[in-house]
Amino acid sequence: MHSAAVGHSTMASDSTPAAARLRSLAACGELHQAARQAPCPASTELRSAAFVIALPLVWERHTRPLEIRKGHRPCVRAISRLAPDCLDGFTDDLEAVVGALMAYRRPIGNLEGWLTQRMANAIKDGNRVRRARVMGAQQRVRVPAQVAAELGGNPWLISLAARVLQWAGVQHTAGAGLWPLSAWAEERARFTGEWDAIGGQSRIASEVKTVLDAMRRCDPVWYERYVERPLGRKWAPVAYDPGDIPSAGHRRAASADSAWLELVPRNERDDAHLLELAATSLGLMQAGLATGRQIADVVAEALTKTFLGPRSVCSEMDESPLDAGHDTLAAVAAILADPVALARVTAAAARILGLDRAAVPV
Repeated sequence: MHSAAVGHSTMASDSTPAAARLRSLAACGELHQAARQAPCPASTELRSAAFVIALPLVWERHTRPLEIRKGHRPCVRAISRLAPDCLDGFTDDLEAVVGALMAYRRPIGNLEGWLTQRMANAIKDGNRVRRARVMGAQQRVRVPAQVAAELGGNPWLISLAARVLQWAGVQHTAGAGLWPLSAWAEERARFTGEWDAIGGQSRIASEVKTVLDAMRRCDPVWYERYVERPLGRKWAPVAYDPGDIPSAGHRRAASADSAWLELVPRNERDDAHLLELAATSLGLMQAGLATGRQIADVVAEALTKTFLGPRSVCSEMDESPLDAGHDTLAAVAAILADPVALARVTAAAARILGLDRAAVPV
């Protein structure tokens, strides 16, 4: 990233000695030789001059129209108003264009004209290089003939396979999900002429699974390299809090049923919570026994305070039991109401605390 160049205004002047030398070297086809020299003040100045010259062109000819198509109104106003992810994309594209310029081996008579003409291809090539370098994905998306045959030659499934390979090399996810199912559902409708507003996404999800299964069957090693590994390098999606205001005007409507990224499975969270409550209970038992109270009373009181206390009840109010018979509150209440069950728990607590049950008052 050439952050210094991005910090310049789009109106920055390139009438500097470095810019004049850059134009002179480009005109005689010797720019690539100067760029290949070991890093030195002269080569650094040349590269900085290239960024300053290319920056307003990339902004006006590529990034600004792209932001208009995406509907990012605040990002359209100025480079300084770009959202963080949009700014990253602009910087990457600018770096790709400058890299193509510095590697060009032929004379360039009109520098701005050359940059404008070669911009699109340079940006595409830069994206392909980043796909391979950062994500480990295919540089140029190609569906192997073996996979196409496994899909029965179905034109839409083959097209969907290409979209899967393309998406695997993109760092972002589709909101809180992995695949952009809604967008693919619309593309499927346009591709096949079959419009199904209700079952479109579920059908696409099923077809994505079909494509992935076909890829895995054809070549597990290829599948792991170009699908599994890039998917594992994607950025984790982050859900907006309804009270937060996303930067640069990228607002998202808060939804009561919005999907959140579950970093830890529910069963692991439940296990951790139960272990915490158990540790708290043992601490209360030790404190109670130190006062000479009966162990049965101490155990009952500790279980009531920890598992049936207000904090524990509130922590489970927004969650349904994992399955029938696995309601923690109901299970503890049943133990406390059953003298036999309470005696078993009391004996277990005594063993855990290393107590001689015969020496402990019951």
